[in-house]
Amino acid sequence: MTNAPQYAPVELISPSIDDDAVVRADPPGSTPGGRPVVILLHGLGSHEEDLTGLVPFLPAHFTYASLRGIYRYVQGYAWFEMPVNPENPEALQSSAAAVETWIADQVAQGVRVVGAIGFSQGGALALQLLRRDPHALEWIVQLSGFPFPAPMPGDAALAEVSPPALWGHGGIDPHFGPEREDAVRAFMREHTRMEEERRPHLGHAVDEVELRAIAAFLQRRAEDAPKH
Repeated sequence: MTNAPQYAPVELISPSIDDDAVVRADPPGSTPGGRPVVILLHGLGSHEEDLTGLVPFLPAHFTYASLRGIYRYVQGYAWFEMPVNPENPEALQSSAAAVETWIADQVAQGVRVVGAIGFSQGGALALQLLRRDPHALEWIVQLSGFPFPAPMPGDAALAEVSPPALWGHGGIDPHFGPEREDAVRAFMREHTRMEEERRPHLGHAVDEVELRAIAAFLQRRAEDAPKH
């Protein structure tokens, strides 16, 4: 007998990102000095405040905006239903479209959105944004996440562009057995310029070593950015 996770259903709240729920490192109406934006994408059952605790440890070259999932999940939020049905990416595609629209709104205001940091479902969503358009973001950080387990029309284009990506994950994550871990690694290697931070004794979480790896990865992206 296996102890498979038991999941509740998700409920669509809105087809778009609730901009009033976005948590920004810079208060609304402030001028963040033209710094490029990095979006933060939480995991299943969490919320827009969850990943903001990372921000004080990340490079000030960027400013950060944490988004809320468009689906209700128990007392939190989600980006798509679990378990994932490889034949039905509709919910994930809806979330990706919502984030794309939000990014387009920022661009219309003269704000550059350059990267994403996603945990678990948020990591899958960050990858999905690139699978839909390999130029949607310049890079991603994918923490304890995974690609949607089915081919996508944009996969070949993503492999050709091969943007930088950091994959951080735990070696004893109960959501990732050896076969699934190998499958995620293969996808990341084939479609991105992957850097991997594997913590052998970590579960479905982020630890201080991963946090330092994230900060270093972002610092390199800042140093690689064109000087204006």
